[in-house]
Amino acid sequence: MFVLNDREYEYISRAVYDYAKINLTEQKRPLIVSRLSKRIRELKMNSFAQYVKYLKEEQTGREFELLVDSLSTNFSHFFREPHHFDFLRHEVLEKAGREQLTIWSAAASTGQEIYSILITIKEYERETGRKINVRLLASDISRKVLEAASKGVYQERDVEKVPRPVLENYILRGTGEKSKLVKVKKELVDKVNFFRINLNDKIYRLQKMDVIFLRNAIIYFDHDTKVELINRLHNYIKPGGFLILGHSESLSGLSDKFELIGKTIYRRIGDD
Repeated sequence: MFVLNDREYEYISRAVYDYAKINLTEQKRPLIVSRLSKRIRELKMNSFAQYVKYLKEEQTGREFELLVDSLSTNFSHFFREPHHFDFLRHEVLEKAGREQLTIWSAAASTGQEIYSILITIKEYERETGRKINVRLLASDISRKVLEAASKGVYQERDVEKVPRPVLENYILRGTGEKSKLVKVKKELVDKVNFFRINLNDKIYRLQKMDVIFLRNAIIYFDHDTKVELINRLHNYIKPGGFLILGHSESLSGLSDKFELIGKTIYRRIGDD
C-alpha cells in the first residue's frame, strides 16, 4: 500500500471536486489510498508523488476520468427500490397519451436501472395491449460503466430476485463457460440511447424529460453542488414531470421547485 501525504491528498481531492464535484472528505482518505494504489501499480509507478505528477502533466483528461472511475461506487441491481417502478407503471404509463414519453436514467451506472425501466414498460404493454411511445436515455460520467451497460451482460446473481417469467421474456441465460452470466436481449439494448455526461456541466444538449431517475447520485455532492444540480435539472423536466431520487436522498432544503408526492418521488412545480 502506498502512502498518501497531505499535499497529495489535497491535490487529488480538489481535482476530483473540480472535475466531478464529488466531495472527498478526510474520512474518504483510506478509500483514496485503497482504490488508487491499484491504479498506481497498473501504471508501474511507485508512489502517489509520481501519480500526482502524472495527473498534472497528462493533457487529454483521460486520466481524470479513470481517477473518478476508481473512486466512484457503481453499485446497482435490477428493480432496486421497487416502489419506483410501481409508480412508473401506475402513475406514468397508465396516464400516458399518444405523445412521446422521454425518460432519462441520469446516473445509469452499469445499466440495471434503465433496463428495469424498459422491462416495466414492456410488461405493461404485454399485459394491457397498449403501445407506449417512449424514448429512453441513459447516461453516466464513467465511460467504463457505460460500456458495460451498453453490452447488457450481468452475473446470474444480479437477476436472482427478478421473477422467472420476466427473465424468460427479456433476459438470456449463458451456457457452458458462460453459464453464470445473463444477457439482456438485443432488442431491448437497442432501445436505449447511452451517452456520457458530467451532470455538473452548465448546459446539457437534451430535450425536456417526463421522468428523470437520479438515484443514489447526489449523496456524493456537497450542499451547494446539490442546489445547482437540482435547479439545473428543473429546466430539463416538463411541467408536471417527475424527478426520482434514491432511498436516502431528499430535496429538503435544496429546492422549492418540486413537491414530494411519494417516497423520494418529486413532481416539478410551475410552468415554463
